[in-house]
Amino acid sequence: MRSVLSVGLILCLALVAVSCAKPPTQELDAAQAALDAAKTAEADIYAPDTYRSAKTTLDDARAKVDQKDYEGAKASAVQAKELAGQASSQADTNKRQTRDEAQALVNRLSSGVADARTALDGAPRGKGVDEDLDQLRADLGQAETSLTAGKNSLNAGKFKDALTQAQAAESKLSNVQGAVQTAMQKIEEWKKQHRPWYEL
Repeated sequence: MRSVLSVGLILCLALVAVSCAKPPTQELDAAQAALDAAKTAEADIYAPDTYRSAKTTLDDARAKVDQKDYEGAKASAVQAKELAGQASSQADTNKRQTRDEAQALVNRLSSGVADARTALDGAPRGKGVDEDLDQLRADLGQAETSLTAGKNSLNAGKFKDALTQAQAAESKLSNVQGAVQTAMQKIEEWKKQHRPWYEL
């Protein structure tokens, strides 16, 4: 009789404990707030892996709530908050680095584009390279367009876009600079071949 009462008491206590268990609302709300703050800090752009991990962990916490695994949900929510905080911190650091890298590249390209434009504008026509020069001017125009877009993105605070656009300008400018040298060599060769007899 005594053992039966003990088992009954244990079962009652277990039922009370289960009925008292509640979803970790406070932890879930804190994790969501941290994730929202990370999104505001553009962690989805500048710290995408950590941000994605935080979001996935919070989703896991909510799934555990649906499964009545409140302890597991609480642990996942706490972890999600920590990851979201890390994402915010990483985003802040990476954003500054991206901004500085984009600004330095834009500054360097600005003078490079100007020099290339001067070289092309000063190249003589009618020396067998007219088509080459026309193509180079078009390519340089594309580099200038990408560079302008990079500057606009920098001013708008879109530093990752600015870096991508500046890198595109750098690639195009590099091609133009190499081709300008080749074109100038062709011009010099043409001049040598067409020197008047009295200069020979």
